[in-house]
Amino acid sequence: MEQQRMKPQKKLVVAFGDSITAGVHLLPEDTYLYKLGTLMNCVTINAGIPGQTTQEARGRMRRFVRDHEPDVCVLQFGMNDHTATGSGGHAKVPLDEFRANLAGMVEELREDGIVPLLCTIHPILEGDESRYYYARHPQRWYAPGGANGRIREYNDAIRDLAGQLACELADTERHWSEAIEAGTRLEQLLRTVENAGADDGVHPTPLGHDYYAACIAPRLEMVLN
Repeated sequence: MEQQRMKPQKKLVVAFGDSITAGVHLLPEDTYLYKLGTLMNCVTINAGIPGQTTQEARGRMRRFVRDHEPDVCVLQFGMNDHTATGSGGHAKVPLDEFRANLAGMVEELREDGIVPLLCTIHPILEGDESRYYYARHPQRWYAPGGANGRIREYNDAIRDLAGQLACELADTERHWSEAIEAGTRLEQLLRTVENAGADDGVHPTPLGHDYYAACIAPRLEMVLN
């Protein structure tokens, strides 16, 4: 007789995303998922894969999420999907495909009884041709709205999808924007030459991950309880 797999007594949360979820350049305990595990008293699995898009994630759902049989899966995507791939401004994963990929992941999770929790992504330091984002991704590729304008479009798609599919949504972009309006500087939330010795401007600092955790925690608490 096949032995049944025993699920942990504590709730299990998997975060599936890109380098933001993975917490590149940080200690594991500085990542938003680790902080959520401590705050919510739940077991966590970090399934963040640097560079990952929703297109790639679709083929990895079984191995990295569904086989773990979590109670909740945080879906954090968009930072790589929106990236322009050339002077035509074409995104690595066009907006319609991005929406379809996220919708497909939500459907797969629900088929397995896993609760999906969607998450918007944060603004970046655009910089110029000598530093930060535009030093690596030419500004002309993002005309006329800029890279942050492109990020807002992808975040709007995430919000719309959450409403259409009745998913819980952690609106990180809005949470960060409110903090910035209240006096927090974007340069405090992202890795910079001054705070990390790196011309980054995309990946969050430990404080940035604190803000991710603070935004996700109330939504996660609702679905866990």
